[in-house]
Amino acid sequence: MLFWIIAGFLLGAGALYLRRHPAIKLMWFDWLLLLVAIIFFMLAIENYNGSMSELEPRAAAVLLASFGIPGLILTAIVAVRAWRGMQKVGAGASAKA
Repeated sequence: MLFWIIAGFLLGAGALYLRRHPAIKLMWFDWLLLLVAIIFFMLAIENYNGSMSELEPRAAAVLLASFGIPGLILTAIVAVRAWRGMQKVGAGASAKA
């Protein structure tokens, strides 16, 4: 239970940081991709814990990979889009100077 409280606090802090940082521009579908990635991560962690508590380490590893890898891919897509957006903002500011 403590894990989920800490995870919720960290997710809320990350969302506030992304929302209030003016240089990071995210489109609506980026937020949707982040939400799906978070759901994948939570499913991976919960399935891993459940399988390990039932003494099924092979199933735990398979479920961790099957839910964790798509979550990482979606997170990487949003991170690259945000990084490229910040690069365009920086290039536009240097071109105006």
